[in-house]
Amino acid sequence: MKHKAKKKTSPPSTIGNNDSHSITFWIITGITVLFLFWAPFQRGLFNGYNVDFDRAIYSSFVWAAILLVIISIYLFFNYKYRNLQDFFVISIWLVPLSFLISLVGAASHYFAVNMLYLHIMYAVFFILGIYLSNNRLGNLIMQYTLLISGYLIVLFGMLNWLGNLKFANGIAGLFTNLNGLPAYKHAVMSDSNGLRLTSVFQYANTYSAYLIAILFGCVFFIFKSRKWYSAFLHALMLVPILVSFMLTLSRGGLVILPIVLLVLLLFFSVQRQIMMLIYMGLSSVAALLILEKITEIGSALQKQPDLSSSLQAWGIMVAASVIVSGLVSVLHCRLGPVLENKLLGRIKFRYASIVLPIGAVVLGTLAIVILFTDTGATKLLPENIRVRIENINFQQHSVLERATFYTDSLKLVKDYPVFGAGGGGWAALYEKYQNNPYTSRQAHNFFLQYLVEVGIVGFLIFILLVGWILYKYSRNYFKSDQQDKDSKVFFLILLLSLLIHSIIDFNLSYAFLAIVIFICLGVLVSNFDKIKAPFIDRLNKMDRLVPRVVSGGTFVLGLTFFILAVKLLSGNSYYHQAIAQAQEGKPYTEVIATVDKALSMQPNHPDYVDLKQDILMQVYQQLNDPSLEEQAVDLIKEFRKSEPYHRLGLQFQLNYFVKQRNFSDAHSVNIEGLEIFPWDIDLYQSQIHILYELGNQAREAKNKAATDQYWNEAIEWYNIVLARTKQLESLPEEQLQGREFNVTPTIALYIGQIYYMKGDYSNAASALKYGVTDKLDDPLVQTIARWYLAALNKEGANDADLRERLLNMNPQEAQKVEELLKMNFD
Repeated sequence: MKHKAKKKTSPPSTIGNNDSHSITFWIITGITVLFLFWAPFQRGLFNGYNVDFDRAIYSSFVWAAILLVIISIYLFFNYKYRNLQDFFVISIWLVPLSFLISLVGAASHYFAVNMLYLHIMYAVFFILGIYLSNNRLGNLIMQYTLLISGYLIVLFGMLNWLGNLKFANGIAGLFTNLNGLPAYKHAVMSDSNGLRLTSVFQYANTYSAYLIAILFGCVFFIFKSRKWYSAFLHALMLVPILVSFMLTLSRGGLVILPIVLLVLLLFFSVQRQIMMLIYMGLSSVAALLILEKITEIGSALQKQPDLSSSLQAWGIMVAASVIVSGLVSVLHCRLGPVLENKLLGRIKFRYASIVLPIGAVVLGTLAIVILFTDTGATKLLPENIRVRIENINFQQHSVLERATFYTDSLKLVKDYPVFGAGGGGWAALYEKYQNNPYTSRQAHNFFLQYLVEVGIVGFLIFILLVGWILYKYSRNYFKSDQQDKDSKVFFLILLLSLLIHSIIDFNLSYAFLAIVIFICLGVLVSNFDKIKAPFIDRLNKMDRLVPRVVSGGTFVLGLTFFILAVKLLSGNSYYHQAIAQAQEGKPYTEVIATVDKALSMQPNHPDYVDLKQDILMQVYQQLNDPSLEEQAVDLIKEFRKSEPYHRLGLQFQLNYFVKQRNFSDAHSVNIEGLEIFPWDIDLYQSQIHILYELGNQAREAKNKAATDQYWNEAIEWYNIVLARTKQLESLPEEQLQGREFNVTPTIALYIGQIYYMKGDYSNAASALKYGVTDKLDDPLVQTIARWYLAALNKEGANDADLRERLLNMNPQEAQKVEELLKMNFD
């Protein structure tokens, strides 16, 4: 008798199945929902590498640690290593592990530890994405949380733009403390381009990236709406989102939006592709029609609040939104079924879904031609937006500067190829590798910045992880029916929108957006419940051990992370308490004791160290107690061991040695500083000053060889300044130089004096001329002019006009010039 072969079944999912009735599910869901509404209003949890941004980030660590402990309890009862989901619950920890490894040789311990903790938090939310989205109810809650949170951020931004600060502050006050400020800081900010809408992020380009994600998420929810009123409600947000997008004045956003659209079209049927283009077209036309008026009223309201103007703007916005929403809901209910049943039923060939994207590329190219040639189309836009669009080209300063950042980041990678420079490596080291003296603690490219931080090994771990997830998800997606596709594709929309824009900006330096990315990745992994886990045959022999190791390890990590997070938060509290005590005039011993508590929680935190040394040195100057100065010196010496590239420690030691007239040690410290900050003109100035003093000491000691050695080195540094100044002249005209870098009056004086005392009067006059200005009331300029006139006299030349103006300002200079001419410097 033949027996039928048993049909192979897929390994069962072990995470999140049918858990909507469990207490664990609702605790985790509740905390996650609250967090995702709270986090954006903490300036998006921006990692700004200083104490101003620390508190919100440390608070988020506490949230994440609590979630991780709860997850570990769930895993103890439910985790089994069966499918690909279970594999990713373990493998995601390779990401924070790569930051732990890079911590060993990190350029900044403070930056690197923060980045390690951030990636532990991201791993927690990745696992949450798997856990919650495996459950149908959890999946819906996550989708609506992210979408409604986005709608709230859009509403908050528009309330700020249209002067409704009372309502905007009411929303912000639910999630954050405004600390007595009249409004959320920089929700609308002003720069050289004019007013720019930033909402909660305080950075317009990142807000534009977020709006792209929410825009396409909104369109998707219209697609999946089964009732007309559901489509109507979501469609109401299309116009405000697009108007907000234009008000960011983000040229990068304008470039990236059509790219994201093109990529996302590939994931939709031809019917939805057509509908998406129609919805986008209708809402874009409406947004452009009202944009000039909204821009004009909003700009005026930033200067002077006016209720009637605000109501007028809201009336225009609401009217446009309702009209577009009405049209979209009608099309959704009427045109959608027609396209599905009649037209598209005849389109059977395999690659039908890529025809429309190709057509979109053609239309997009045509739109670019219209916008960027002399057709006059951009004249229909508000002035500030028109200028931004017309200036989009590969020679604009932002493009050239980003190209420089990218080139410089590769120089950095070359020196830290394997495990990277540690978390925050770019922020700690970019000035050492920069091509010109720009200021940017962000590389404006997430992927390159990540490569700098964790090297090729860590970068490959991340890229392979993300690439594998996207590949597996996409492969399953195109084989699934429409219902399965719709269950998770919203998260793919958010993921791709943010990742694509992150190629040109630092969106993922906002921990909130990075969390969204990792949640989305986790949700996509939850689709892998029917795929067998790697190494399952070997690990089946340890079926009881693996779950215990995973849950136990997760529990220990969660508990440790919680303790560390609380310590960080406590340290931050002590720091702010110390500042308050200092402002209240408390005894310095009491203030120092509080700062020491902060440092005990987080040793060598740059801002805590800076506060303590500042207080010690101020009190030392008042009491002249050498022990206080010694404490500050020892503090900085210890600080430099963990933060060798931080300017604080280097500058303190340099100032200390110069003050002690210990020019030999000052010279060594300054050399180190110039290696780290080769575009800091102040360090060149101090180096030349130090060498001038060393040469003078040698001259007075009749040591001609040493005098020549020090002064010739000073001239070499001066020539480097001239060469670097010349290098800056070769930058493209459109590219901004960055910080000022040229021969300062002080450099001109020291080098002119060195040349003069060496008897090289021609070079002395050339150097001194850099410092001669019309500000002859300045004693420094008077001194430079005196030496300059003497050098000219030695050369048989004169500057009668300068001499006359100098003597008019200070008649005693005539005698001083004569005395200088008679001096013998042999």
